[in-house]
Amino acid sequence: MPSELVSGTTIEPEHEPGLARAEAVRSETTMQVYLSENVFMGMVLSTVEVYKNECFGLLLGYRLPNRYVVEHAIPYQSVRRGRNFAELRSDKWRVMQEVLRCFPRLDVLGDYHSHTMYGKVRAEVALSRDDIEYMEPNDLQVVIAVNENRRTRGWTVNTDRTVSGSLDRYHFKIAAYYDANRVGGRAASRKVASERFRRRTAPRLQLATIQCPFTPASSGRTF
Repeated sequence: MPSELVSGTTIEPEHEPGLARAEAVRSETTMQVYLSENVFMGMVLSTVEVYKNECFGLLLGYRLPNRYVVEHAIPYQSVRRGRNFAELRSDKWRVMQEVLRCFPRLDVLGDYHSHTMYGKVRAEVALSRDDIEYMEPNDLQVVIAVNENRRTRGWTVNTDRTVSGSLDRYHFKIAAYYDANRVGGRAASRKVASERFRRRTAPRLQLATIQCPFTPASSGRTF
């Protein structure tokens, strides 16, 4: 799919062994990702709207040396989507780029997308090979695994730096990935698949610590 901006996910672990939880993901990270309540709501609602297909959206905000501050989560509305993929046409992205230039205060931080339960196979926050291939060094990639509830659980920050909890009949787990080889600076535009470069070094993916005002640890609120 050379003309598309692609989010590809695979939830069958036997097809993508160890991509997200093995050696590529280190634990000694100091990077933090702050998600506002509006960002959290936007991601969750766009996820359940298209469940059991994949959602795909844009993250806007700004970067600090050891922190991503996400101020807006904008779902892509014109994507072609399925259970384990979502594609945004390059011409649609170019239109968005032109308008984004009118907002110089905001950085394009990266993307978010969902992994959904399929039959009895529960979704995980593991990155697929496509997720990794189309992730640039300066990108933030947020993955939301959504499954049907077996039991209601409160929201919590987990020891692996993910956050998880239940809303209505769904259970969510959210992970934020970044490349420790990232070059820093502003990202003026996103590249579509046909313009992406070949990596000279393998990505060194790490899980950032997610900070959210909705978690009991930070706000005392529950949903």
